Amino acid sequence: MIDQLVIPSPDAIPLPAPVWLLKGLLLLTFLLHIIPMNIALGGSFTAYITDLLGRRRTSEYHMTLARSFAKVIPIAMAFTITLGVAPLLFLQVLYGQLFYTSSILMAWPWLSVIALIILAYYGFYLYSYRWEKLSGARLSVVLLSGVLVAIVGMIYTQNLTLMLTPEKFAALYHSNPSGTHWNVDEPTVIPRYLHFFVASFAITGLFVVIYGLGKMKSNMAFGQWAVKYGVLWFTIATIIQMAVGIWFLLALPKDVMMLFMGQNILATGLLGAGIVLPIISMMLLILAAKSEKPRALAVSGIAGLALTLIVMVIMRDIVRDGYLAGKFDVFDRVVDPQWGVMALFAVILVAGLIVVGYMIRSVLTATRAAEAGVTKQDA
Repeated sequence: MIDQLVIPSPDAIPLPAPVWLLKGLLLLTFLLHIIPMNIALGGSFTAYITDLLGRRRTSEYHMTLARSFAKVIPIAMAFTITLGVAPLLFLQVLYGQLFYTSSILMAWPWLSVIALIILAYYGFYLYSYRWEKLSGARLSVVLLSGVLVAIVGMIYTQNLTLMLTPEKFAALYHSNPSGTHWNVDEPTVIPRYLHFFVASFAITGLFVVIYGLGKMKSNMAFGQWAVKYGVLWFTIATIIQMAVGIWFLLALPKDVMMLFMGQNILATGLLGAGIVLPIISMMLLILAAKSEKPRALAVSGIAGLALTLIVMVIMRDIVRDGYLAGKFDVFDRVVDPQWGVMALFAVILVAGLIVVGYMIRSVLTATRAAEAGVTKQDA
């Protein structure tokens, strides 16, 4: 059994910017990526359950919300894929020799991601554009697509945890060089995966809350129902997430776990914030669900969860560096700044975000106009 630490040499090309800047961009772009990703993943399962409840209870509210999910999920999936490119590139720039090695060790599962995403994407479009024609079969379509996205998430989790344990690389390759490995013996894989999976339902719940707040202007009763429904999803997911978070923390290697237990002030402070902020958000949103004018309370709760996402993204980076401590130091890389290239990237990033904001606004405006037209016809 080979247990030696073998890490391939980094790319000979120097980094185009300081490590701190590239890590900051990695965290920023990853944050932008996980928001639509959570809506696509959690939204698919929430849409399935909501659609199912609407059919069984003959509930107009449930069916209206399910139709709205059908329109949103393909868009969220598109944003997930597009916004996932940048953080993956920054990950490869900073941790390339680790990430490429783990990807080669599990090459076949990793390559299957492309096919799984295409199939899931196609299913979401079927659910959206063949809503009436599919009838009851649409439940199976959206559920299957959600399962495919969940499998993709598991493959990513397997790969991104395997890259953190380079001491396994040589033994795995020599035992089987065919690229079919899974990181099944890593104790954090399941809680890490569930930490993201359960969070997707909380984010989806918040999306429903925002949706309900918007609907209150045209249909107060439905808007209030949607806010309460979204808060219910958020509350249940957040409570489960707390238990999963404890499991994830205890599953970490002791030296990494202790960073969050007092050995590192920043990590410990972030852990405290990561516990307190969701509780505050949950309390505010529960109060919002019971209020006749929930907007201020709901917005405050949403802001609290936005801060929680930022905290979690930073904690994730601390866990990554904690795993690699003593084995790999990203700050040892040679740097040859290319400020012109980085400035161009910054301009394109800002321009892209503006375009995305414009697209979202256009979709919302068109949707409101269409709904207003339907309302007038019904009147």
